[in-house]
Amino acid sequence: MFKRDKFKEFWDSFNLKIILVISALHLIFIVIFDKVTAFAPDEVNYIGVFNNLYRSDFSLDGYLGWQEGSINALRLIYLPGKLLAIIGFSDFYAVRILSVFYSMLSLYLLLKLAPEERILRIQIRFWVAVAYLFPSVFLWTSIGLRESFIFFSFVAIFYILLNPSSLSFRKQFLLLCAAGTFFLISKIYLFSLLLICFVSSTLFLSISRKKLELHTLKLLLAFLVPLLIFPSIATSIATVAKGTLEVKLIAPMPTDTPTDTPTDTPTDTPTDTPTDTPTGTPTGTPTGTPTGTPTPIVPARGQTLHDLNQQFDKNPILSWLSQVTGIQTILDERAEASYLPAGSTELTENTTQLQIQPASLRDPFSLLVGAYNFLFVPTPFVDNGSFFLNAQSYESFAWYFYYLILILLLIGLIRRRYFLNLVTLSTTLFSLGFIAMSALIEVNDGTSVRHRAVLLIAILVMLATFRHKQPERQEDQNSKF
Repeated sequence: MFKRDKFKEFWDSFNLKIILVISALHLIFIVIFDKVTAFAPDEVNYIGVFNNLYRSDFSLDGYLGWQEGSINALRLIYLPGKLLAIIGFSDFYAVRILSVFYSMLSLYLLLKLAPEERILRIQIRFWVAVAYLFPSVFLWTSIGLRESFIFFSFVAIFYILLNPSSLSFRKQFLLLCAAGTFFLISKIYLFSLLLICFVSSTLFLSISRKKLELHTLKLLLAFLVPLLIFPSIATSIATVAKGTLEVKLIAPMPTDTPTDTPTDTPTDTPTDTPTDTPTGTPTGTPTGTPTGTPTPIVPARGQTLHDLNQQFDKNPILSWLSQVTGIQTILDERAEASYLPAGSTELTENTTQLQIQPASLRDPFSLLVGAYNFLFVPTPFVDNGSFFLNAQSYESFAWYFYYLILILLLIGLIRRRYFLNLVTLSTTLFSLGFIAMSALIEVNDGTSVRHRAVLLIAILVMLATFRHKQPERQEDQNSKF
């Protein structure tokens, strides 16, 4: 009877309704943009992994994004998608629905954690739900990328630490091992940052309280288990961290020549270059009037515009909608106007505009500039160098509200309006550390915008886990996760 009442309560809840609505919007997007990879060309790489993952002789050699040695873990992560493929869904549908599934799981956990409180006079659950409707976040979680995996594993770690279901220590420890492994496989440098934040928070709290809680220490050991399971990844983390520090302590990294490394390093690989990356080689067909010595022209102002224009015919629904609404004509005109002569000053300026000069640890001011670029580019009402970055810039007004929320949470924590514990301190350090790390490693605007979604999820975790102090329970809450 109790379980039936709980199920009825969930069925009638706001949480389920908002998840169903957002899921339905995702499915509509998947149907309309089936087989369209213009928004993230590296999606083809992940679908290739999925199509071959369950072969006995499969190897990750030649595939970017995932680490060698993680095949069995990936088979578990992609298992729901494999079941969809078995019953007849195409690879695109299976991988994208899997992405939506993990995204909605992360939203569900955040809504469960969110307190019945308000910030900026609006309920916290509203802020959490709206964030998943940001056009960019909605896009990244609708296609077969790793963003949804990162969101779910990151949120799950803090959900398990808070332990609202009062799990036994053994179950909590094992679930933390699983969530930590998921997070490590999804993005190794984010796992490294989170581990540093946990260790730093534990040391700070132990010194400030003059005691070390063994229960906390035992649970944190769960984050060492993934490194023991995947020793090659642990070695890679140490090597990359050492190399990155050496480079950043010497001088800013040049961005003229993009790196092409198969490992998931903080400098980021081409698999994470999603949308509006500069194109500097002649890939288009000259359309001008032939002359004795024709000057080749190349597509510029972001590759997404040109790729999308060429992929409309892949999906009859999208092709019909683009023609009926006139979008096809608009994009044709934009694409035609964006071709520039190879080697021209205009092409060089556009290529430079879409690139970012990473900061250096030897130049504190460059960190401020890099952080500003990460947080505020693309900027509304100015030319950001590409059609889609200009369109996406108007989403910035929504981002500003969440930056304001981050500032309010930080001020509240400093003024001791919120409980200071492992979760609140770790999420705060992660958010600030991620901004600093992004200032150091981002190399182009398209990648930067895509990675910024991770910061949004970190802010949402802060929103969902920060609790106002209640004087009569202050001692108990301060010692709780």
